[in-house]
Amino acid sequence: MAILIMLFRKTVKNRWLVLSLLTGMTLCIALTSSMPIYKNSILQRMLHKEMEQSYVNTGAYTGRISAESSLPDVPAHEQVRDIIEMDAYWEQHIFDNSEAFTPLFYVRERLSRAIQIVPADPERVNPEQQRTARLYMRSGLLDHIRLVDGRLPSPEPVDGVYEALVTDNALVKLHMLLDNEFIVEDDSAAAPVRIKPVGVIAESDLSDLYWNIGNLSGYSNHFILDERLFEQDVMAKGTVRLSHARWYAAFDFLRFDLEQADSLIERAQRLKNVYVSQFGYFATVDLPGEKTLGSFRERESTLQALLWSLNVPLYVLIAFYLYMVSNLLIDRQKPEIAVLRSRGAGRLQLTMLYAVEGLLFTGIALAIGPFIGLMLTQALGSTDTFMSFVQRKSLQAELSPEVFIYAGGAAVGAFILNLIPVIQATRVSIVDQKRIAARQKPRSFWHLFGLDFILLVLAGYGLFSFRRRVEDLVSLGLDNKDIAVDPLLFAVPSLFILGFGLLMLRIYPMIVRLIYWIGKRMWSPSLYSSMLMVGRRSVQYQGLMLFMILTVGTGIFNASAARTMNQNMEDQIWYRQGADIVLQQRWVNDAPISSSAPGQMAQSDPTEGNYLEPPFEPFKSMPGVEMAAQVYKRTDAKLSSGNVHADTSLIGIRSDEFGQVAWMKERLLPYHFYDYLNLIAADPFAVLVSSSAEKDYNLSVGDHVSISLPSHGEMRGVIYGFIDYFPGFIPNPEAPQPGAGSRKPLLVVAQLPTIQNELALEPYEVWLKLTSPDDRQALYDHIQNENLQLLKLDDTYERIAESRNDPFRMAMNGVMSLGFILSLGISFIGFLIYWLLSLQGRMLQLGILRAMGISFTQLVGMLAAEQLLTSGAGILVGFAAGMLASHIFVPMFQLAFDPGRIVPPFEVMIQANDTVQMLLLTTTMLLTALGILIWLLSRMKIAQAVKLGED
Repeated sequence: MAILIMLFRKTVKNRWLVLSLLTGMTLCIALTSSMPIYKNSILQRMLHKEMEQSYVNTGAYTGRISAESSLPDVPAHEQVRDIIEMDAYWEQHIFDNSEAFTPLFYVRERLSRAIQIVPADPERVNPEQQRTARLYMRSGLLDHIRLVDGRLPSPEPVDGVYEALVTDNALVKLHMLLDNEFIVEDDSAAAPVRIKPVGVIAESDLSDLYWNIGNLSGYSNHFILDERLFEQDVMAKGTVRLSHARWYAAFDFLRFDLEQADSLIERAQRLKNVYVSQFGYFATVDLPGEKTLGSFRERESTLQALLWSLNVPLYVLIAFYLYMVSNLLIDRQKPEIAVLRSRGAGRLQLTMLYAVEGLLFTGIALAIGPFIGLMLTQALGSTDTFMSFVQRKSLQAELSPEVFIYAGGAAVGAFILNLIPVIQATRVSIVDQKRIAARQKPRSFWHLFGLDFILLVLAGYGLFSFRRRVEDLVSLGLDNKDIAVDPLLFAVPSLFILGFGLLMLRIYPMIVRLIYWIGKRMWSPSLYSSMLMVGRRSVQYQGLMLFMILTVGTGIFNASAARTMNQNMEDQIWYRQGADIVLQQRWVNDAPISSSAPGQMAQSDPTEGNYLEPPFEPFKSMPGVEMAAQVYKRTDAKLSSGNVHADTSLIGIRSDEFGQVAWMKERLLPYHFYDYLNLIAADPFAVLVSSSAEKDYNLSVGDHVSISLPSHGEMRGVIYGFIDYFPGFIPNPEAPQPGAGSRKPLLVVAQLPTIQNELALEPYEVWLKLTSPDDRQALYDHIQNENLQLLKLDDTYERIAESRNDPFRMAMNGVMSLGFILSLGISFIGFLIYWLLSLQGRMLQLGILRAMGISFTQLVGMLAAEQLLTSGAGILVGFAAGMLASHIFVPMFQLAFDPGRIVPPFEVMIQANDTVQMLLLTTTMLLTALGILIWLLSRMKIAQAVKLGED
């Protein structure tokens, strides 16, 4: 109890520091907790979207599982026994009580062997007609059909006759009418079977999931019996042998999470094994969503690595904040610790005492942190771009055991970090403390051991490793998955910011002393005192300055990284698309229609006949269209020049129209994009060729080349220039095939009229530039109203919207936005705490200065100069560190994508808005702290401060 009372008094005495420490611990645990919550939530959203898209694209419901088995030729009672056991397996192992695995539909189908039937009354039905039919049962059928004619059958035999349902096709194919009785004449029948169709049915709703496995159109020679009649009479009595059995269950995939997605795949695999191993049946198990479901474990690891990578700077920042606050808290209690040591308390006892306090704070943070992490996840899910939050359907976030494991790990880390200053403080006795107070503080341990140089060397090695990996990916045309990416590589920017800050702190005292020496004859007393104190006692300010460097630098780096990746991803979309809207109209071909395989549409051969070009001018007058351009593309062209023969892509344009419509990023080419278009505008045979032709084939400006297409003629051209980039052209090599080289692809840009005159008139794309993105709907309505037959319509704005909803981009924007906000908040809190505690610790010094005759205005000026020389300098160095880290290390984030396919090249972007936001916050911090200091100074009583010194 005495210990608890002591802890309570200590907490009350240092309540603001304790609250700040608790805030840091809670943020650390909340941030760590948000990672598994966000990962699972975003992957679940992605899972649902992809399953929905797969359902739309293929028509196969991705939440279903089905199995079809061919039954062997065994006695009827063995068939029935096996089917009953399989029914039980589905009930016990495929379904359970969870919402995800409670089926929306569970359908069982049974199908007999083909049987011969003859009319019971030959006078009413032609007996010469050969009729082969099957008996069929499908559970739950009556709830999903409509009666076209006749009536529903009886679930019991009527005077020994089975009543059945049939389809329209069955009536036609079997040449029968309703209520005509038939007799089964088949050796496999155990007893005479009489059957009569009494009703014609059709599907009530073809979009119903019940019919996803197959509708009634395939049952053209089937007698559909009542479920109970089939099981109790046909199966149980062995009336007719069965040939097939099928089971089908549909689940609501919107209730699936990653674990349940894995479970569905496992259940399908076990189901297949059971059919083969237990019953010896050949079975086809169909899981349409297997490919979609199976890819998510790989995506989970990728997203988790990305989240860890993006959060590393935040962890470094929070760890430094925790250490700084814990150190400030222990600094205020060092006299108490020293007194307890002098009175016989052991180091272990003191450490345990503070460990109890740390456990209390950690426990509170652990109880609160995961729920704050839950709220952070909601905020992360609403990001559109960096620092842009939109109204979006909230993520389905929940706390799982994995969340508390992560939270527990973060709590342990925060607890250990909190104990480090305690362990250091318990090593100092009261005598050592007095001795240290009487001496000038020694150099900090990070400068003593050269930590700044070590960190910079590590950052340099990380940069070297990154550049080597990117060069390998680009030069070999590999995907980013082909080379393992170390998530720790993304910790390098924080190491650089920290190392750069420590290096500047090593140099900064010398700079201050130099400035002091240069103007020592003209400095005012307040400025003189501030410079002297900062120059001689720089160690006591280094913690604050390093904290400011780290927070400001991290904020600038996060902002730059997010802006860069967002802009580069959208630039890639614009470059690949080339214009606002890209469409292609169907052209009429007068070639003869070729014969087609059954089930396929007949087509004309595009290499034969002539195309009829539809009018182009109407595209220019469409609503919302500012300009339209014709763009002809072929990827199977051949380029020849002397001994050079190479495959190439061919693009045909009209220079003036294309220049007004196409999107091209500035500074990609040595000259403006328009200059290259103007270069070939005057000569109809002028062409532009990709720079790879100059490097790989030694072609040069002025060379004559020939371009040909399969089944067409050949056109000549003259090279007027070389280009590295062109809208839609990817100059990077693709992954080489075994035994093949890795030369970069070729491109030839020629005049469209020349291509049409010399080679062929073939379909081209139409690129549209809109007056405004908001005009797209009017354009879509016009296309629909005019009934234009389009083969292709690509909307660049729609693709950008899809990109912004991509889970990985949402993760990046959410984490980066969170990091920027935390950087601002933590720096503000830490800054105020330091200066308030610093002022309280210097109350005696300031009182003596006032007693010596220093005016209140001069005292304020001294504190303002001290803030500028310490906090202001730390902020400036932080800006410099953030800018340098951005330019050097932001390109590392290419490894999170596909460096070999990134076009245009990655370009670092630092927006002025982010810098201004950070500058405004830091200026607000300085002014707020100065205002609080002035207010406290105005309330300070000189006599009380001097009396405190006498005591």
